[in-house]
Amino acid sequence: MTPQEETRRIGQVLLQRGFISPEQLERAVMRQSVDGERLGKLLIADGLVGERDLAYTLSHQARLRHEDRRAKSARMLGGIVEKLRADLDKQVLELLKEWQQRVPRIPDREGGGERKRREAALRQSMDFPRALAIAQEAVETAKRKGDLGRLRRWLSVLQQVEKDFVVFRQALAGASLYPAQEWAARWQLLQDCGRDVQRAAV
Repeated sequence: MTPQEETRRIGQVLLQRGFISPEQLERAVMRQSVDGERLGKLLIADGLVGERDLAYTLSHQARLRHEDRRAKSARMLGGIVEKLRADLDKQVLELLKEWQQRVPRIPDREGGGERKRREAALRQSMDFPRALAIAQEAVETAKRKGDLGRLRRWLSVLQQVEKDFVVFRQALAGASLYPAQEWAARWQLLQDCGRDVQRAAV
C-alpha cells in the first residue's frame, strides 16, 4: 500500500467513525500535501482527534489490512483446491462412464452373477463423485470465510486422494476381468477415496 493509499484509508476510517467531517479531512489532506506530515499528526495538532482515537483507528486499520491479506490468500488457495477437486471429478466421471459402457459388453460366465457384481461395484463407486460434489460446497464456504486452515486441510486431503486415484487406475488397468469378484474388489480403492473426502467434509 502506498503512503497516499494509507492516508486515504486512515482518513476514511476516521470519517466513517465520526471523528472528523469530510471538510476537516479534505483540509488536513491538503495541508499534508504541503507540509509532508502524517495525517494523524496533523489532525491531533489541530485538536480534531485525540491520540487514543487515532491509536484505535490505526489498530482498526491494521486489522482490516490483515483481513484483506487473509481474504486474498483464501481466494488464491481456494482456487488451487477447487481446480484440483474439479480435475479429480472430471477424471472419475470419465472413468465411470467408460466402465458403465463396457460392463454390459463383457461376456458373463456365471449366468448373470458376474455382471451384477460389476454393476454393484460401479454403483458403489458413485459415492466418490458425490463426495467431491460435497467437497465443492465445503471449499467454497471455507474460501468465503477466509478459513485458511480448512483450505490447507482440503488441499492435503485432495492431494492424497489424487495419488490414491492414480494407484487405483493402475490396479484396475492390471486387473483381469475374471473372476468378477476380484475385478470388483479393485473398485474398493475408489470407494475408499470417496470415504476419505467425506470424512474431510465433516
